[in-house]
Formats: sequence, C-alpha cells, structure tokens
Amino acid sequence: MPTQEETRRGVQAALDLVLKAPLYDPRPADPAAGEQLAMVTFLRRRGFQFDCHCIYCNKETTFRSTSDRPYLRGEDEDWAFGVTEFEVTFSCQRISSHKYTYYFHRTNSTVVKVGQYPSLEDISSADILRFKSLLGQANYSELHRAGGLAAHGVGIGSFVYLRRIFERLIVQHHSALPQPIDGFERMRMDEKIKALEPILPPALVKNRAVYGILSVGLHELTEDACRKHFPVVRAAIIQILEQDLQAQQREQAAKDLEKAIQDAALDLRSAPPGRG
Repeated sequence: MPTQEETRRGVQAALDLVLKAPLYDPRPADPAAGEQLAMVTFLRRRGFQFDCHCIYCNKETTFRSTSDRPYLRGEDEDWAFGVTEFEVTFSCQRISSHKYTYYFHRTNSTVVKVGQYPSLEDISSADILRFKSLLGQANYSELHRAGGLAAHGVGIGSFVYLRRIFERLIVQHHSALPQPIDGFERMRMDEKIKALEPILPPALVKNRAVYGILSVGLHELTEDACRKHFPVVRAAIIQILEQDLQAQQREQAAKDLEKAIQDAALDLRSAPPGRG
C-alpha cells in the first residue's frame, strides 16, 4: 500500500497527467512504486475530482469521475499489470451533461494520455476569453496559439509566443506612465519589472528574478527549460491582465455611478415643484 506521502504525490501526478500533460508523453507507472500505483489508482477511482474551468459553463467548477472501473480493452484485465487501454469521464458538478473525457494507454511500466475531449488547448485557453478586449486580436490569437503548442508538448515555440506577449504588455505599461523611465529599453526584463513596480502585480515584482529567462537569447533556450517556465510566464501574463481588467471595471463603475448621479440630479431639477 502507498504511504500517505506517496498517495499525496500520486494524486498530484494524476492531476498533472489530466490537466497539464500533452498527448503521448509517457509517465512512469511501476506497480511496485507507491506513488505511481496511487496515480493509476486515482485515475481509475470513482469520485476522483479536480477543479478546472468548464468550457461549457464558462466558469471554474469541480469535475468528478463517474465510474470505478472504466471499460478496458486488451487481453489483460488487471489494471495494475500488462497492456490495457482505459477511458475516464469526468462530469461537471454544475451540469452533469458537461463532460471531459480522457483516454489512456497503460503498460507495466508507463501510462500515456493518448486522447482527450475537449482538447487541452480548449481547456487551457478558456480562461483568457474575458481578456480579449484588453489583449487585442493579435495578442489574444498568439496567447491562444501558445496554449495549443504547449498542449502538444512544443516548448520553444509556445514560449516564444508568450515572451512576445509579455514584452508587449511591459512596453504598454511603460508607455502609460506620465513620465518615461530613463534607459528603460536597455534594461533586462527583471529590471524593467522592478522599474514598473507601482503599476504591476506585487507577486510579479516580488518574484521578478524568475523572469530573467525572458532575457535569454532564443539560441540559448531549450525545450525542457521552455516547458518548465511556460506555466510561470503564462500565469504572470494572466495576473497582469487580471489587474488591468479590475482597474478597467473600477473605472467603468465610477463612470456609471457619476452618470447615474447626474441623471438623478437632472430629474430633480426638471421635476415639478411639490405642493407645500
């Protein structure tokens, strides 16, 4: 039986396989290893659940698996040994007809995600729809494309798109300052982030050293490094957009309130005097 720590790591490995792993990326699955046994067990267990954006509800929700032993194809029906293929369906807990389905190929040493619907690209890109007006068509298309490439395990290609978008956002925020910062164009990316501290998300500024990779030349990037840093840079982009969207919404709310007050004042001035 897996230990408590092995179970914890196994659950996380199962979540990563479902939500992050590209197709045809083999993961170790030795039945003798507690963590890997836990990973496969939780993939197959009824009630295994995770929080994720539902592309049908267009909201964050909980998805839960619907069966204990999905249909197996292959001569060996033992899920822990031999070659099998199995399917796992997760239902949205808001509306049960909203389903995410995954297909896995299992051997005595690996487990591979060989298919899923909706695609990882569709799921991972669903959370950017609300930023479309902020991003503009070019940035929105590239951010969506970056998610699609990452979903298929393309490291450098997906990372290059992210870097372009990140750099544009930084330039846009610098341009919005009332007074330009001297020598801004010559700064490294982590230095630019520090210089824009008053208008960027605090967590981004605090951890700016991570974004030094954005200053690395393209010829120095590796597939593994790009895949590793992709989620971090994407999260930073989302964080910047989230802060900008909130600022935009506050500004719009203030304008709406001012207009409502002006309309109310106009109504009062134009209303006939009441009887004394």
